Amino acid sequence: MVSLAATRRPANNFMAPTVSSSLKRKQRDASPDAEDDALGQAKRRRVTFDPNINVQIVMEVEKSMELVAEEVRRAIEKHAVGEKAEYDQLRSLFSEAPTAPGTAHSALLQKYVIALRDVVPLLDYNCKGLVHAIIDCSWIARNDSFVREYRNLLRSLLSVHPAYMSTVLQMLISMFLTPPSTTARAQDDPAIQAPRLTQRIHECLRSFLRQSPMASTYLGPIIASTFPFADDTAKAHTRYIRNILQVSEYCPELKGEILSLVTDKIVKIDVQIQVDMDDLEDDEEELVGRAINEAEEEDMSDNESVSSEESLEPEDRRKRQIQENVNKLDAVMDLLFSHYDSVFAKGDLFDSDELFESLLSQFANIILPTYRSRHVQFLLFHFSQTSADLTERFAGCCSHLAFDQLRPHILRVAAAAYLASFIARGAHVSGAVVRDVFDLLCHHLEHLRLKQEPGCKGPDLRRYGTYYAICQALLYTFCFRWRDLIVMPDGRVPTDEDIIYHDGDFTWYNGVQDILRRNIFSALNPLKICAPSIVAQFARMAHHLRFLYVYPLIETNKRVRLARSMAGAYLGGIGGRETALTNKRGDDMFLLDAYFPFDPYVLPRSKRWIEQDYVQWKPVPGMPVEKDEEDDEDDEEDDDDEEEDGDESESEVEIEAEIADDVPEDVDDLSTEASL
Repeated sequence: MVSLAATRRPANNFMAPTVSSSLKRKQRDASPDAEDDALGQAKRRRVTFDPNINVQIVMEVEKSMELVAEEVRRAIEKHAVGEKAEYDQLRSLFSEAPTAPGTAHSALLQKYVIALRDVVPLLDYNCKGLVHAIIDCSWIARNDSFVREYRNLLRSLLSVHPAYMSTVLQMLISMFLTPPSTTARAQDDPAIQAPRLTQRIHECLRSFLRQSPMASTYLGPIIASTFPFADDTAKAHTRYIRNILQVSEYCPELKGEILSLVTDKIVKIDVQIQVDMDDLEDDEEELVGRAINEAEEEDMSDNESVSSEESLEPEDRRKRQIQENVNKLDAVMDLLFSHYDSVFAKGDLFDSDELFESLLSQFANIILPTYRSRHVQFLLFHFSQTSADLTERFAGCCSHLAFDQLRPHILRVAAAAYLASFIARGAHVSGAVVRDVFDLLCHHLEHLRLKQEPGCKGPDLRRYGTYYAICQALLYTFCFRWRDLIVMPDGRVPTDEDIIYHDGDFTWYNGVQDILRRNIFSALNPLKICAPSIVAQFARMAHHLRFLYVYPLIETNKRVRLARSMAGAYLGGIGGRETALTNKRGDDMFLLDAYFPFDPYVLPRSKRWIEQDYVQWKPVPGMPVEKDEEDDEDDEEDDDDEEEDGDESESEVEIEAEIADDVPEDVDDLSTEASL
């Protein structure tokens, strides 16, 4: 190796070149390397920077469409042969959050979306990871152009690979339950409002339903499975229900299914409220009042303090849960009233008829079989009174269910209660409908009496339950609609003056007075089985109107022990021995429940829908409403503790309450008499 230091000449030994040496030097300079060096120096001298020129850095967002398409195609093809690097990089583009640092802008991601649409047939089962990343990506809050191309990609994907239909629909419906954030967008996306996000979801659903007729078969079960849980917030329920009701408008094949689903869910909440209230000592009005105050103060806010919730006592926590459920039910009922009203208000006979048929179906299949439903049935109560035809149809539906021998006994009893409560409470139910229904009930009551009285050994709810249910329905209806049963000479409804100054007995419609007299004083003895509160109110009003005088029968019934009489009836008339168990239970277990489904509506917000449709109970003009003297005498005979309880319960007996607070104590004279 030659050292460069050995060939270096000292500077002081420098000699001027000779002619020959200068020629050699020129030859070396003319060599190709020298020419390249000279050219490089000349080029470097020509490079200058102009400050007036806008210098731009080329980013990935400016990738050409051809380059992106080639990347996508190559990544999928390599993934098919086991090379996953480019495939995983492509999948990560859709998996990353749009707000994360270094994430691709929407403009670049849109090119990948367009490129993927061209290779949809290649997205087979081996590419399911990429497909799921595409479906689950944050797309809803991006710009309109990106959303449009993304929707086209999903449409192409579902056309070629329909197996992904349920996954795509589940992604969209889940946004009704958990709304997407308006900030889940890239830097190059404009700001967007929440209503626009919801609109985009419905646009996608409408597009997929229009494209694939089979999409609705997947959509129904997904909507049902995604429905909020009963303990979710009121906002979650109203938001989800509002959106699925909107889905039912552009997916008519799911309309009945969606409406039935909503009814089924809120009926369960309604019943749970009643069950929880029974377990507490507070009355319904107090709990509803608290719910109203909380709704005004918190405005249905979901930001509740967890620490304060945990610090409550168990009973206070249960009360708070009841108040939240009351707010929830109230908000949903108001939403449903508004939705149904928007259809009936249009006046389209076909749409109104279809919707009312759906309501009747929900009533027969969901509401009627549910014991102690309190508020949901008022949807039918309100919209049945929007026209005379709908009133008659609902009354006819209840009548058919009440007298259908193929249905279970408990459903027939409930249907009779619904029929009587609707006729009694409906402000827009005409007098003609009241008389027709009352006459129909009397006809069935008389038919059952003639059939069952010959073999009757005493009042028995278990044997003659339908008979007693019809009789109680008649007593209840009479207490509210007695004016419509009075026949005036000129055919008009009697006024208060007619009632007060009328001499003699009134003329009653179609012999209902005689029919009720025969049944009340029959061996079936319905006044012993019917709810005491209704019997007491009927006795007062019937006596004042000179309709019937039943007080002697009520006094006699106090000496009839149902526990014995029923046992005697089952033993062929032989008096049954009263055990400690029957003595402990008393007669209450053998009485009809004073349940009438259209009792006063107490939800504060949605109450406005039925205020003009509701009949409040009013006493007969001139009839004093006072305490029973016999009840006072019974209370005086009790000890101090029982007297205090009796004083609290001896409030003014109103049919509104439907609670037998003033039921007198049964007098046990050791009689085994089963009937009068």
